[in-house]
Amino acid sequence: MGIKNRLSGPALEVVLTAANAAAQAWYGYDQGVISGILIGKDFLKTFPQTRNSNIQGITASCFSLGNLVGCLLAALFGDKLGRKNTLRTGAGISVLGAILQFSATSLPQFIIGRVINGFGNGMTSSTCGIFQAESCRGSRRGKLSVIVVLHNVVFYCLASWLTLGCSFIPNGAEWRLPLALQLVPATALVSLLPLLPESPRWLVMHDRIDEAQEALRRYLGRDLQLDDEAVLLELRSIEESYKVEKQSAITFKEVIFARDRSGHLKRLLLGCGGQFMQQFGGINALNYYFPIILTESLGLSELLARILTGCNATSYMISSGLCFWMIERFGRRSLMLSGLGLQCLAYVMVAIAISQLTSAPTQWGAVGITFLFFYYAAFGCTWGMVPWVYQAEVNSLAMRTKGAAAATATNWLFGFVCTQFTPTGIKNIGFRFYLIFAAFNLLFVPVVYFLYPETANRTLEDLDQYFDIDSNHKTIIPIGDKVAKSTARPQEAIEAELRRVTTSGKSDDKWKDTGAEVEEVENA
Repeated sequence: MGIKNRLSGPALEVVLTAANAAAQAWYGYDQGVISGILIGKDFLKTFPQTRNSNIQGITASCFSLGNLVGCLLAALFGDKLGRKNTLRTGAGISVLGAILQFSATSLPQFIIGRVINGFGNGMTSSTCGIFQAESCRGSRRGKLSVIVVLHNVVFYCLASWLTLGCSFIPNGAEWRLPLALQLVPATALVSLLPLLPESPRWLVMHDRIDEAQEALRRYLGRDLQLDDEAVLLELRSIEESYKVEKQSAITFKEVIFARDRSGHLKRLLLGCGGQFMQQFGGINALNYYFPIILTESLGLSELLARILTGCNATSYMISSGLCFWMIERFGRRSLMLSGLGLQCLAYVMVAIAISQLTSAPTQWGAVGITFLFFYYAAFGCTWGMVPWVYQAEVNSLAMRTKGAAAATATNWLFGFVCTQFTPTGIKNIGFRFYLIFAAFNLLFVPVVYFLYPETANRTLEDLDQYFDIDSNHKTIIPIGDKVAKSTARPQEAIEAELRRVTTSGKSDDKWKDTGAEVEEVENA
């Protein structure tokens, strides 16, 4: 209890980031594990049905379906449970799914385990980003959120090398051991959560103001006092922003029909759209089947495919780490736009290389491998990180749980589509399958340019101000709209925050309109 109450400032920030990183790590670890064990000798001997491309697809993709259900559970119960209890519940469910997987003696048990594992992971993956964004300081939010999402890639890399090492084990431990190690991030998450205060914004939303003030005191700096000016100003800003949300309660149905003044639907669709574009940018078509693509499309041996998978995962991890320095400096928009262009180029070159394999297999095989690596490097520092950060930032406090759950559910739904049909697509249409993803990446460029405003270096309350009906910011971003595109905090956001804090400092009875009205969204 002493450690729990003393942690504050940077030390608490480290624990917060580590806990949320452990929640995010499960997703990446699963991708790395399943891609490696699907070609394992003992796994194929135990489950020979997975040699069929359709069954192979459902074995990998059923995890995504489970995640979809988990996101819906988080949307329904997340605001009632709180950020910490949602993470605890999701971790417990995931542990049950992991046990069913590594102890499986039949394919149905294995698939049921993956689905249950997905239930839990859907709850944690849609909540950890919210917890991180709501609790850390605004100036640090982007970088720390990148660290959280980066652990997805770190554990994908670890799992890729681990399955390579375990491939030399001549029995069931070849695949059971990697699956059992899924319990490590869940244990880390559950162990760290007691050291953390609940999200200050969630506490304000539930009128637990004293607890919110104490949480802010600990999150905003080391050994601050409860009456410190930084604590009081941040609390006032959050309270005033939420106060306008409570002024006009509307139903979720009214949000869907855009009958609100706060752009809830627009903001929800931006979060969902980012995750849709991430999936149809082609990442899960590669993540779950990278060794299979190397063996079946490029004709490599199993051992060489496993080694290259590990090397690619390492490169992917390094490029993803670069986003830590890039996301605030270059902003979300620039990273998304540049990533789409580079990913399109990579998929075009992979398609060309595979189409020419018969003429010069060694040379064109090297070209194909090079641009697969290039794709991962481009994706890692752009689309691998940004959609997860963006979805946690763009929604209002009242819609943040539902919006993040909807966005993450979109990721899992279309991840399922890509994962399910990749083996069949590779088998039936060959190099043309890769051109589909090249076309999608090119198509998404104008979507991002004209629809996605910048969120870098803004507070979450700044974004409420931006999307308010009185802000005069249009859905289609004009070419000359500097506020929507600038990575620096806009002057209008600074002035709006000053009005919020000044109004709160006078009195609640004299509260005035801040120009950032955001309705509270109730369950229909």
